[in-house]
Amino acid sequence: MENTTQRPEHALPGLIRKVLGSPHSEQVIKAQIIQMASQHLHVPEVTTALLEVLPLTKDKETRDQLLRFLSALNTSRFADTGALFQALLDVYRQEKDRDTRTTLLYRLRDSIHQDPRLAVFFVELSGQETLSEQERIAVQDTLSSLPSITEDVALAALLKNVNAPTILQLQAVEIAEKCPSWTEKMVAGLQPYLDVKNDRGIRFRILQKLAAARLLEPAYADVLIPVLRTDNDTDARHEALAALTRIKPWNEAILLQLLWTASHDGDAGVRSEALQLQGEQPERTNEQLISIASLLASDRSEGVRLTLLQQLKPVMRIADIRNKVATAFAGNPGVFSDKEFHQLTDMLAPYAGRDENISQLLLQSIKGLPGTGQRQKILQLLIGKISLEKMLDPVVQLFAQEHNEALREVLFNQIKALSVSRHPQLVDIFCAELTEPGSPFRVTCAGILANAAELYPQIPPALEDVLLYDNERELVRLCLDGYLRPGVEKKFDVLVHVVKNELIDTASRQKALDAILKLSLDEQQQETLTNALSGLKPGTLKTS
Repeated sequence: MENTTQRPEHALPGLIRKVLGSPHSEQVIKAQIIQMASQHLHVPEVTTALLEVLPLTKDKETRDQLLRFLSALNTSRFADTGALFQALLDVYRQEKDRDTRTTLLYRLRDSIHQDPRLAVFFVELSGQETLSEQERIAVQDTLSSLPSITEDVALAALLKNVNAPTILQLQAVEIAEKCPSWTEKMVAGLQPYLDVKNDRGIRFRILQKLAAARLLEPAYADVLIPVLRTDNDTDARHEALAALTRIKPWNEAILLQLLWTASHDGDAGVRSEALQLQGEQPERTNEQLISIASLLASDRSEGVRLTLLQQLKPVMRIADIRNKVATAFAGNPGVFSDKEFHQLTDMLAPYAGRDENISQLLLQSIKGLPGTGQRQKILQLLIGKISLEKMLDPVVQLFAQEHNEALREVLFNQIKALSVSRHPQLVDIFCAELTEPGSPFRVTCAGILANAAELYPQIPPALEDVLLYDNERELVRLCLDGYLRPGVEKKFDVLVHVVKNELIDTASRQKALDAILKLSLDEQQQETLTNALSGLKPGTLKTS
């Protein structure tokens, strides 16, 4: 008797798979099998077999009957509902009939609290434009009825609908609101919804939610600061400012934004509110001030940079802060407006010459300044204060690159008194000026180089250039004196050219002749010298 009652139960799962899974089984037999299954649900293998054949069932009548049967199951007694819901999801994705799809959606809605995958599934559906009206209503009803959702589901909804129509974006925000807490991960999901191109109501909904929060993560500053910087809606900036105050503790970016808003916002009410909030700022530590100074190099807003400089001015005595300021300036000096430039240089002026690093950074900045006036001001800060012994190379580089004659003169006056024997890098600079016909520094360079003509191989060719092509008496005299120094190799052609040059003084021509007479001349050179002297007035030059 016991065996008779047990035998059908053991055979039933196999019959379900064989009969319901076959497209050739009679409809009546299929109905009988489903009826038998409903009477033996206490056998776990029976439900498992039904779930297996559900996706395989092709005829609509059997599938509908099977769906109604499975949809009516009391899932509370299931130890694991994963297989059931996965089967229903698979059937939905394969189903073409709209009514059947809608029925499945409502069935899944009733169990959404039992499986976290179902919430994600409905979120994904919410962004699909191919849903029927009935399906969309089912999806919206499901999502709006969610009492609470996980952060992952909220982020999935936000990401799915970031470029969707306004109604779907609003639905995504509503889903996010059902998340018990908005943590740092929500920043990436919410930020695109605060863009000014999005619906005002959506933006305000998010801002008001943030403003109402008791405590926000510091990462939310990344969401709120762009609103305060770029949103043209005054009310939006008010809401963003209110939300910003909920963040604790305030980081450097928030402190700076409050300063900027108080100074530059276009609405007096917003400025006033930001000013009041500044009074709530805690005493800033040196570390925070240094971090604020670092923003000077990265912030692209002129107003923010100016506000930042004004706040840092009283604490420039801190070496790390003034070095950050100077480094930011030297890194890209051309981006600072005249107002910012004057504020910045006034702050650094007391340390020019006293702080070697500041002086080097200021010198470095000159080559990146487009305006002559700005370059001149930096030089005025440094000239007479810096040690040229330590900073000669950057000064020489600046002189070589500078085009403004007044500034070149300032720089030249600093280096002309230095000894070329101690500073060989000056030799090329002075040689270049000496051989440049338009340089106003040629005579000075001639005197400097003449005294070191035998020390550096590049000096004699520069002196020869003058002796061959110039007629200015003082310039030629100085170069000739250097050329005739012991240790300098003299060239006959250069000296004979000086002898023949009637535009220079006789004393210089006589010196050149005396030097020639000391040379060992070949026949051609002797003939050339004879021809040069034959054309002179008697007594002009002495040959003995």
